[in-house]
Amino acid sequence: MVTEILRELTPTPAGYAKAAGRIEAGDFGALAPMNVGLLATFTFNLLKPYLIVEGAARGLRVNPWFAPYDQIEQQILDGESDFYRSRPGAAVIAMRLEDIAPNLAGRFIPLSPGEVEAELEGVESRVRGLIAGLRKHSPAEILVFNFAPPEALDAGLADPFLEPSQSSAHQRANERVAAACRETGGAHVFDFARLAAEVGLGRLLDPKMFYLGRVPFGAEAHAEIGRRLARGLRALALPPCKCLVVDLDNTLWGGVLGEEGPEGIALGEDYPGAVYKDFQRRLLALRDRGVLLAVASKNNEADVLEVLGKNPDCLLGVGHFSALQIHWSDKAGSLRAIAEELNIGTDALAFFDDDPLEREWVRSQLPEVNVIEVPEDALGYRRALEDSGAFDRLSLSAEDLGRAELYRRENERKQLKTEAPSLEEFLKQLDIRVSVGPVGKDTLLRVGQLLMKTNQFNLTARRHTESGLQEMIGAGAVALWARVTDRYGDSGLIGVGIAVRDESAGWRIDTFLMSCRVLGRKVEAALLSALARRVGEQGGRILLGEFIPSAKNALAAEFYPAHGFAPVAGEKNIWKIDLEAGGIPVPDYINVSFDGE
Repeated sequence: MVTEILRELTPTPAGYAKAAGRIEAGDFGALAPMNVGLLATFTFNLLKPYLIVEGAARGLRVNPWFAPYDQIEQQILDGESDFYRSRPGAAVIAMRLEDIAPNLAGRFIPLSPGEVEAELEGVESRVRGLIAGLRKHSPAEILVFNFAPPEALDAGLADPFLEPSQSSAHQRANERVAAACRETGGAHVFDFARLAAEVGLGRLLDPKMFYLGRVPFGAEAHAEIGRRLARGLRALALPPCKCLVVDLDNTLWGGVLGEEGPEGIALGEDYPGAVYKDFQRRLLALRDRGVLLAVASKNNEADVLEVLGKNPDCLLGVGHFSALQIHWSDKAGSLRAIAEELNIGTDALAFFDDDPLEREWVRSQLPEVNVIEVPEDALGYRRALEDSGAFDRLSLSAEDLGRAELYRRENERKQLKTEAPSLEEFLKQLDIRVSVGPVGKDTLLRVGQLLMKTNQFNLTARRHTESGLQEMIGAGAVALWARVTDRYGDSGLIGVGIAVRDESAGWRIDTFLMSCRVLGRKVEAALLSALARRVGEQGGRILLGEFIPSAKNALAAEFYPAHGFAPVAGEKNIWKIDLEAGGIPVPDYINVSFDGE
């Protein structure tokens, strides 16, 4: 068991080497396999055992391949290199500013502003060239290290008086790396600068190892890099949690509400109340980036609502939570109810509760829930939440930033549904509008997210990466997105349909998925109709639909026969439709438009 290996891990180089050997030798089917190619301007292969172990701790079976020291261009530009033969699912490019722009890292003072700008342009040009070269030969996801600050500033204490300063030039170099990554789907920044700031250069660097073998980092640094890089790889391979479920007593405030009363709990500007108030501020920041918040608390609901509604120091109000379970029943049941209300799986939940017994109960009843280990001291709450990695994303889409508002609007729709005399009348009152368009640069990020995380209404559950999707489109695939709006607002980009040429039968639907939050409105018919129409315009006559059963997508099992597809003789879960016999009908209460028409 991986958990046993991790439990017995000794945090030393020998301990990591032993644990990595056991993981490599074992058969751990629950770990998601990932080939990772690492290219660096320095010797980096000492990272291997740390990356294997820390990857396993996050559900990944990492198989790392390390390029020889300072052979980045040679490996990337040669399509037959050992790097490509390793078939990487992810590529890591690690460069030090000292290696690629030595004048910015040392001998900075003689540089004119124009020369500084030229150095920065050189950094950005090299990064762009590496990304473009890699993308020519591989759809691998790309992680590019940004730069740690210089170990010493050339002007010392006077650096802020330089124009530009060496510190600002370093920051601008990192901004250039980020800009280069934003230009290409599937390219992301690994924030090494942030890691260096948190760990400290004194603990990160090992000068003797560097001069002996071009190894800039010591054992402690390799362990921390392994942890952070494993988090980044997990964010590439596995979807983040969608909802954080929190306890209340001694979690969002100090003390027990039932004993202290609404006026007696610790929450305010003074210690210890300020600790809890600051933790609430952190939860609001999570909500701002698209994480849903919910409550599972054993409490009197009226008392809780009084605190959430009237306490001026309580930053979180009722409106900030997408679901509330406040009663005296068990918390595993509360989490199930929250998942059902939000129409997400329990595996999309993270649980934060100060009580170790409650955490253990939820683990025993719902092992798929990400139960965050909470320290006894509330001063460690923010760090525990961050270190959990439960909500790690390497990029954010517009839909991410508006997710909490989308769920608020969904509650309004549910209210209308209860008041409408019939389902048909409810759907007519919604004034549903579906826009469909081709997947392109501006929608690639969101489409990639949906491909990674949508489970319940996903006909094939194929997990194409952004770069893999770009490759499919380049090869002639028809890839469409769907966006839904109604009287309550924009639900965002919620559907993806991809059709590819099939040698035996013309065209086949490779991927068809829809966010579960819009199910029940028949909008999936609009996307299917548009996809069939586009395939017909490409000369397709027969379109195959494929359903690959999974543990979560039974909801979609009858989708194709329900929309006029006939079973293919001798094939299980394969249907076909003759596109020349007519289009796929769309309910008349849905207004459909194609982007650009």
